[in-house]
Amino acid sequence: MIEVIGFLMTGFWLFMIYDCIRNEPERQLWLWILILINFPGAFIYFLTRWIPRGDIPLPNYFTRWTRSRELWIAESQARNIGKAHQYVLLGNQLSDMGMFDKAEEAYKQALEKEADNFQALWGAALIDIKKKNFVNAQRHLQTLLNKDPNYKYGDASLAYGETLFALKELDTAKLHLAKHIKNWSHPEAYIVLAQILSQQGDNQTARSYLETMIAKVQGSSYFHYKRNRHSIGKAKKLLKTIGR
Repeated sequence: MIEVIGFLMTGFWLFMIYDCIRNEPERQLWLWILILINFPGAFIYFLTRWIPRGDIPLPNYFTRWTRSRELWIAESQARNIGKAHQYVLLGNQLSDMGMFDKAEEAYKQALEKEADNFQALWGAALIDIKKKNFVNAQRHLQTLLNKDPNYKYGDASLAYGETLFALKELDTAKLHLAKHIKNWSHPEAYIVLAQILSQQGDNQTARSYLETMIAKVQGSSYFHYKRNRHSIGKAKKLLKTIGR
């Protein structure tokens, strides 16, 4: 039993080292901690670095506790340096911690200092979408896409199409998303486009888009399939509601 526990602890420690080398911006500091302190260091790294970085739903108070030092640094840099970049970093930190009103204010201050800052426009748009303020989201995304149509490998373009759909600008959204899927393979774009076509009575084309997306995802790599299998489920459910 003791040997099994020791094996698990060693495996956990090695996995944290591997994650640190691959993903940790402050890897030099954390590698020293992991090597010198061993398993307790790995547990500290797990709580303060791995969990906040992972896609794991946690209470906001826990996230704020584990990332309080990073927030303090971001606030200090924004206050003392005060350029758009520092306010963007602060906005990103606040957004990651679920403090969306304060994040919105940080992005606003960044845009006041640099109106075409890509990261600030993107951060502000994501907050607007989360708060269902789609008019402002459309404005921020339009400004961003005018500067860089491929921003975030098409994520901004997808968000713009989804925002147009939320605003019920169906024809504009349809044209945008039809162009989008020629350049990017986001399954969500196919789903929204199918919803628009279905609402406009073009069920046959809507079904074709959904079936094409399902086939593409199922024929992709295992990683891509695993990442997007929820979209397949959503598409299959939508197919059942769309007539022929």
